[in-house]
Amino acid sequence: MHPLYTAEEWKQTQTDQQFILKPSYYNRPLHWAIRLPAATPSGIPIEPENADDDSEAAQILIHKADEWGSIMTDGTVGREKPDKSLGTLRKQIDEAATGDGDVSSPAFVDGSAGFPTLKKRLEFDGGHGIRTVTQWLFENDLMRKGRLHYLFVGMSDDNTCQIIATFPITLPGLPDDSPDAEHLGRSSRREEDLSQNFEAYCTEAEAWLATHAAEITPGLQTLDDMIRSLVVRRWE
Repeated sequence: MHPLYTAEEWKQTQTDQQFILKPSYYNRPLHWAIRLPAATPSGIPIEPENADDDSEAAQILIHKADEWGSIMTDGTVGREKPDKSLGTLRKQIDEAATGDGDVSSPAFVDGSAGFPTLKKRLEFDGGHGIRTVTQWLFENDLMRKGRLHYLFVGMSDDNTCQIIATFPITLPGLPDDSPDAEHLGRSSRREEDLSQNFEAYCTEAEAWLATHAAEITPGLQTLDDMIRSLVVRRWE
């Protein structure tokens, strides 16, 4: 378990209102980490030593779900945050499954889920969840190789286990991370044009991705089958 505050830091927050720490992806409950760096497509950098704090690394993280509520404190039970309660986690998955909500990860990412496409409900032995293809956006940007990734968020049926699986993906025509790269006639070098027409670009980029879904590497079917092969019935 990696709570945001140590016991001493939490005490300091009670007397110093200016002492506020910013969470990272690393802050998470007790969990199993299944890391699969070989699943990363060629040409995308791999840093296994930093995977625990990497929101796009090729891995499956299985968490002790009831600890999400206290992770933004010092991890003490009884200091739960309502937006990370078991009921909220389950509701987010169920709403996404019916098409009324986005796939939402409880892990902290300083950005928003851009280009959410190809949403699909997947069942595994012991539970279910939702997969999508997305890219964390910190500002208006192109859909890019090395940042577009497969995201699965799920829970065991008994609500004791919460799963986040991420896998970097690529496909022909996806621009790299260079500032001069272009995609669908747009370029981050023409920042004003991209910003003014960003909503239209997102719509076109998501449609382009859906059209070329069969060209994604690793294949969506392969990744889906990996998720379906999980056996996650309860936390022990």
